Amino acid sequence: MAKTVLYIKLVHSLLFFLIGICTMYVFFAAALDHITRWTWLAFGVAVIELLALAFNEWRCPLTDMAERRGAEVGSVADLFLPAWLSVRLFPIFGIVFVITCLLLIWRIFF
Repeated sequence: MAKTVLYIKLVHSLLFFLIGICTMYVFFAAALDHITRWTWLAFGVAVIELLALAFNEWRCPLTDMAERRGAEVGSVADLFLPAWLSVRLFPIFGIVFVITCLLLIWRIFF
């Protein structure tokens, strides 16, 4: 694997973990009714990732970049996740994000 691809995948992995942590943080903050500035910052990170995916046909731009540089699979999931989980990441995080949004709406308005 070329160094460039390795660096792209390393950045991709770090961003993946950051976004996952932010998503789960907002979920628990909303579930426990402990909404602070940090909650909104983490929510913003998750929304920015959602927009990046939406504007790139539901594919991470870093995946495309890694594949253009020679990676067979540019996905971050091939580095550290089992195949059965990596193919289910979008549905899992999509469901968690929708539930999180509903919890936030509930906490704010009710």
